[in-house]
Amino acid sequence: MLTELLLPHPGLGELRLLVPALARIAAGTQPDGGRSVMLFDPPAALCGPALTQLGLDAQQLLVVHGREGVRATAGLRRLLPSADLLWALEQALKSGHVGVALAWLPPRVKADALRRLQLAAQAHDGPAFLFREVDARLKPSAAPLRLLLQSAGVDRLSVRVLKRRGAPLAHPLPIGLPPVLSERLRARARAEPAAVAVQRAEASSITD
Repeated sequence: MLTELLLPHPGLGELRLLVPALARIAAGTQPDGGRSVMLFDPPAALCGPALTQLGLDAQQLLVVHGREGVRATAGLRRLLPSADLLWALEQALKSGHVGVALAWLPPRVKADALRRLQLAAQAHDGPAFLFREVDARLKPSAAPLRLLLQSAGVDRLSVRVLKRRGAPLAHPLPIGLPPVLSERLRARARAEPAAVAVQRAEASSITD
């Protein structure tokens, strides 16, 4: 099924939240190795050493960029418009050759596009994660699981379950994240206002 993660801004710690599951899928148990991790339109260039430090084999990553999803400073050629990117994500889920898919969606995705992605995810034997803006919580979605992520300090997230199968969850879940910051950056993060520190420090460690 689809899982939506709603973010106030990228670089909140969303990859660190998911990386234990991604690492297990990428490592796999088959003699020929694990399965690929496809990332559609990540908002910044990924940092291979940081991901390796977290246990994720960067050789298993396949990144697909859309025309509107790549920052000009990233130095990457823009390939696909958003509509084609959604189509590529749908086809990847249907293919059976992807271990896990992660997609940073453009704003104002149409409901029928989300329904098609959910149908494709039902036939997919691995997880599929969609990253969306916080305002999307006010709109209906076909995703059976919707999570609102908020910073709870350095290396911590507050996860509120907006939608799930079963009884509602009244209170947010505090989640500890695997640390990736150096001691210098951690000290700087403690000294600065939490929201600014987390945004700056994580952006420099994960996506530089």
